[in-house]
Amino acid sequence: MRTISRIDYLDSGLSRPVIEAAIIIMYASAILSYSPVSCWMSERIPFVQALINTVGMVIVYYAYLRGMKPLQHPLTVLWWITIGFNILGFVFTCLGDSASMADAAVAAALPLIYLPLGILIMVWYRGNLEHAGILMIIRILVVSLVPVAFYLLGLLEKTSWRIIQEVITIGVELVYVWALRRTLINRGRR
Repeated sequence: MRTISRIDYLDSGLSRPVIEAAIIIMYASAILSYSPVSCWMSERIPFVQALINTVGMVIVYYAYLRGMKPLQHPLTVLWWITIGFNILGFVFTCLGDSASMADAAVAAALPLIYLPLGILIMVWYRGNLEHAGILMIIRILVVSLVPVAFYLLGLLEKTSWRIIQEVITIGVELVYVWALRRTLINRGRR
């Protein structure tokens, strides 16, 4: 009989200030993904936008990679692939319009990485780690499919629907970051 581990906290070996800073950057990335701000940043300061979108996520995913190493199913290869794709996204975002096709290809491939990672975490673990896996699945599906669905339904032509779409995607991003943080920050330690 297979046992399923309950994991509420991962000890990544990274200091709490580093993890908290990465989480703050991830929250900023989610908020700054609001379309008018995101468009303005991509036109004027793509490097800063790419940095904000990547640094926090790479640090947090690296913390998960390190924290899961001693577990029965560390998923190390999937974590490295996820980190690698986020770094590729950074490079292509920095290159701007000249790399927009490559950037779109990386974005389209992200569900192929996040879904198996989230599903395996959800299947093999319970507790806060399981919740992070579930929210990883929900987040990638919502961020990938909600804008497409709104576009195909012709809802993005009205400002009110665009705002609803933004609230849904940004809200899911914020909850996802909270779930990631919950597993990396031991409430008993300061």
